[in-house]
Amino acid sequence: MAGAPITALVGVTCLSATDCWAVGDRFSSSSAKAGPALIEHYSGHGWSPVSAAPAQKGTLDELSGVACLSASDCWAVGMRSGSHSGNLIEHYGAGSRWTMISTPSPQGELGAVTCQPLLGQCWAVGSSSDFRRAIAFRLVGSRWSYVRPAQIQASFVQVNGVACATPDDCLLVGFLTPKHAASQALAERWNGHVWSRVAVAGELSGGGSLAGIDCRPGTSPTTCWAVGQTVGKGSGVVPIHPLVERWNGHVFIPARSPLGGPGNYPELKAVSCTANTQCQAVGSRGSGEDEASVLTQGWNGSSWARETSRSPLYGFQTLTGVSCPTAQECWAVGEGQNRNFSGVRLILEQFKASL
Repeated sequence: MAGAPITALVGVTCLSATDCWAVGDRFSSSSAKAGPALIEHYSGHGWSPVSAAPAQKGTLDELSGVACLSASDCWAVGMRSGSHSGNLIEHYGAGSRWTMISTPSPQGELGAVTCQPLLGQCWAVGSSSDFRRAIAFRLVGSRWSYVRPAQIQASFVQVNGVACATPDDCLLVGFLTPKHAASQALAERWNGHVWSRVAVAGELSGGGSLAGIDCRPGTSPTTCWAVGQTVGKGSGVVPIHPLVERWNGHVFIPARSPLGGPGNYPELKAVSCTANTQCQAVGSRGSGEDEASVLTQGWNGSSWARETSRSPLYGFQTLTGVSCPTAQECWAVGEGQNRNFSGVRLILEQFKASL
């Protein structure tokens, strides 16, 4: 339907069970009119919209990730398109409002942000404007600085997630497409000095991608989980399965998770962990771009299992972000079509993690 409204939440973070932020975008499908990003806040009694930083004239702001150093010090990242394109960073602080922060070069599209409150440090990651390389920015104090990721030879690079176990042990994930080859999962590690590529095991012959990652700071051994999708190779219907990887401080180890099947193509897009024995992953499963329902999986310390989660809307639905402030409670965000397929609206879903 021409002019149908589109609202989508992409990322979410919770400082506690009564303090969460969710970010995304909103526009009209007929013209993608310029305007500010979409921000929602949860205070324990329900979600309510909060004004994002004003958009520049002729510019559409889209946020994809949010993280906080404290209840009064949060960061959201994404991209601007239109008359002023490039990185988008917004800060919630003085005056209890969101303001736009000048971004250093290179410009591109930021896909994720993570913060370590005890260190006063944040990382924002994404892809360059030509999608040929990863970009990463580090916040120490009040200043963002560019830190060069590992050099990549590829025709397309997209970075989707970032997380840190310690100040000197951070991981970014996404995917890359070499020339004349299938996409491959991408992972890089920060060791306190430089970013370097690390291998991702367990992909099928058709390649794969990683969409989200989470770490439990201070855990020993270091534990991080990364999630995405992997596909087979060949003609006709090829297998598509979730790609779940565990980082043990040294290497990524593939983990078994519920597989896909005919007409059920699962893709995990985000993960949140409250303990080594408690994680929640979300995404979508379905027969293609026009038909999909939300997907949730839980880790209980020994195995990943698919869970029952209602699909509140119609047609294509997906969950793209999740945050678990406690072992018993999580919030997931995403988007789905309205009942009469007139536009797309946000999904906010609360559920209890598997125990």
